Amino acid sequence: MHSFVYTYYKIAYFSAALNKHFHIVIAVSGASGFLGSYVVCTLLEKGNTIRAFRRSTSAMSEFENIFNYYFSQYSDTQRLRFRQQLQWTIADINDIPSLEEALTDVEEVYHCAAIVSFMQKERDSMMHCNVEGTANMVNISLLKGVKKFCHVSSIAALGRVKSGELISEDTKWSNSKHNSNYAISKYKAEMEVWRGAEEGLQVVIVNPGVILGVGDWHKGSCKLFQLVWNGMPFYTDGVNGYVDVRDVACAMVMLMKQSIFNKRFVLVGKNVNMHWFLNSVAGYLGKKKPTIKVNKLLSQLAWIADGIKGKLTGKAPSLTKETARASMNQFYYSAEKIEKECSFTFTPMEQTLQQTCEQFLKSHSEKTSIS
Repeated sequence: MHSFVYTYYKIAYFSAALNKHFHIVIAVSGASGFLGSYVVCTLLEKGNTIRAFRRSTSAMSEFENIFNYYFSQYSDTQRLRFRQQLQWTIADINDIPSLEEALTDVEEVYHCAAIVSFMQKERDSMMHCNVEGTANMVNISLLKGVKKFCHVSSIAALGRVKSGELISEDTKWSNSKHNSNYAISKYKAEMEVWRGAEEGLQVVIVNPGVILGVGDWHKGSCKLFQLVWNGMPFYTDGVNGYVDVRDVACAMVMLMKQSIFNKRFVLVGKNVNMHWFLNSVAGYLGKKKPTIKVNKLLSQLAWIADGIKGKLTGKAPSLTKETARASMNQFYYSAEKIEKECSFTFTPMEQTLQQTCEQFLKSHSEKTSIS
């Protein structure tokens, strides 16, 4: 009898140890969003089991579309296996009890959740989510003994002194008219992550540029393709850094796997002139290229007119004071650090645009057929 009991508890002990080893250890916040969806898919493809955070009100359509696109070359059996590796949990980064439960037994965190907005009326809610939400993620991660923490920041959180300068990880933050409310929120969020590092959390930060790829064509940067499709006759000489969404996800996973901590990395595949970008997208979509150059005065008039239109129609303006100003600036970013230190190679921007436009046309054709 004693021998049986001993054997039983021995088996139970090793089973518990085995279950602990294979327990869900990787958590992704903002998992139902654009970048978060690609991070989840990249981790699933590498055999990881994921605890994916979403709010109770989060729509799942973007994730489902990205999941199906990402794993389109896999068999039904393989796609089913990936889904079995994925556990969705309701968690809000501004709701501490739900975070405490969601981060239990988690060893690695990919913090992708954030609000991106350039409307003044959404400033407070954006600060609440991006700054306080990140502080909550850091605090609970420290409390729960999370071993690795990857934070998605933005090139907007890097110092911007004047238009035309080359910006890198070493550029110092400066209070400037070029800093949008979004930029300020991401900078303050970074401060919370660095504070966590001082308290013992192993962190790495990525600063991606404008993220491009297949997603919801009516949201975020993906909306640029829809705007060109609808007809975009205007262009500016503004310059910004762009990057493939798959590169951002792969870079994050690589940095965590290699245990590179207490550093931040600019993720920009190419610094792109807005005229070149719009011309390229229009060409791939078979649409007319923009021919009317917008100067600073016209840009100001445009956002004012769009704001008035928004108030009359009740729809959110597509152009704001901040986005109009940003469209005129020329900011160049250097991703030399990750290229040299990690031998990381970015997808050529031409390839990103071509593949994204091909998928846009495919999805548009499918919708037309259904209609």
